[in-house]
Amino acid sequence: MASQTALIAAGTLESGEQLLRAMALLVRPPVTVPRLDPEAVRTALLDLRSAAPHLMDLLILSKDGRIEHWTGSGTPPSVMEREYYTAHLRPDSALYVGPPQLSKVHAGRWFFALSTALRDTSGRLTNVLVVIIDVDLLRERLTPRNPHNGLSQALLSEDARIYSRTPDHELHVGKHLPLTPERSGVLASSPYATTVTISPLDGQERIVAYQHLRLYPMVASAALPVAEVLERWHKRVITVFVLWLALSATIVAVARRAAAVSRIQLEHASIDGLTGVYNRRSIMACADAFENKPDRRGELSMLMIDIDHFKEINDTYGHLAGDEAIRSISHLLRDEVRASDVVGRYGGEEFLVLMPDTGTEGAVHVAEKLRSAVAARIESPRPITISVGVATTIRGQRSLAQTLACADTALYEAKQAGRNCVRIAHPHAEPAGPTN
Repeated sequence: MASQTALIAAGTLESGEQLLRAMALLVRPPVTVPRLDPEAVRTALLDLRSAAPHLMDLLILSKDGRIEHWTGSGTPPSVMEREYYTAHLRPDSALYVGPPQLSKVHAGRWFFALSTALRDTSGRLTNVLVVIIDVDLLRERLTPRNPHNGLSQALLSEDARIYSRTPDHELHVGKHLPLTPERSGVLASSPYATTVTISPLDGQERIVAYQHLRLYPMVASAALPVAEVLERWHKRVITVFVLWLALSATIVAVARRAAAVSRIQLEHASIDGLTGVYNRRSIMACADAFENKPDRRGELSMLMIDIDHFKEINDTYGHLAGDEAIRSISHLLRDEVRASDVVGRYGGEEFLVLMPDTGTEGAVHVAEKLRSAVAARIESPRPITISVGVATTIRGQRSLAQTLACADTALYEAKQAGRNCVRIAHPHAEPAGPTN
């Protein structure tokens, strides 16, 4: 249970890191410009925030801690004392994950911040990029997956500040729990612990499991009341043998409940929220599983698919129309591929289709079928086409990562060839530049 709670938190933090990388491109675009246009930067920040409703704000700070660009309105508040800025005054600062705090701008709402520093070639601070995430996002992601009344789940900072705790999130968010020896011993280098303790929140004796997130300074926990685990046996304990039977049955019951919770949470963590197909992390896990499968019969082909002129669709018809186009194409891809194939959203308007035990010829046939189906059937908000790059693993010569790079190169060639076409990776293809 704690591992699934950790998975939910890690997915949220990874999304925040992706936003920070996108913001870095606004401050330091790949193409040299005379100076940044404040209105263009603000528009881009608002576009990023609109794609993720759980974001409170995006901030770009100057080297002295002033807000230069943000998604808020009116006069920006002073944030120079906020730790998400001061943490980067140290020259060796890394990604900062802040504790839960009350917002200065959004009254009564709790947030936590992710921030990173931009530095010049001499290592001097030039900007701090900040993503402000509504803590309610963690509550929403934990609550629906808590089907048992006695089960509690929590996300804590390393010093035991509560980001979210279900049930009763509103009563506990932001509280600082006593740092017990068991909890203080849960570190990135020693990520797991289990203990029986009296909860300082509700006074119940609980069995608690902790797990430290692998890449972030956050601890996930899950707990069940000891009384609930043992209630059906308390009055029947007569001998040590009866107690042993009682505990065995209880462990099985807890395991079944944990398995049910884990299945629900794992499914949520694996699915892209907009399209209903696998997300990037999950489809790459499927590809890894196939590559390492001992009894695999054939090769793995990949279709890297990109919606043509997608930026024009967003700019002309709006992001809601763009989202609907992505949904329609994802449903078509899922309906048209074979039962053995796997469809995932690779990122933005890009999709990845995995075709196990399929050679290049079969993959090209399916790619052409998908391209034709999209061109013939997707007409909202305007006729839409796709470009497809095809690549196939070659045992002993082309690894999974190399095959993915080859598919991306082939997609780039399809774009260069005028779009709405399929291209096959050359035997010695190298990764290409970005597509659109």
